[in-house]
Amino acid sequence: MAKCPFCKGEVTLDDIELEKKGAGFIKQEIMYSCPHCKSILGVSRGKWSG
Repeated sequence: MAKCPFCKGEVTLDDIELEKKGAGFIKQEIMYSCPHCKSILGVSRGKWSG
């Protein structure tokens, strides 16, 4: 099981909170945060190049 580097709380994929911005597969940004301390764990950006 993974631990948050900030609060040391146990984090699973089911527990991680996601905040999505963007329109589907065209362009989308996702921010992942700890469910315990709300610290940002990572950011993902995608852009479809059709």
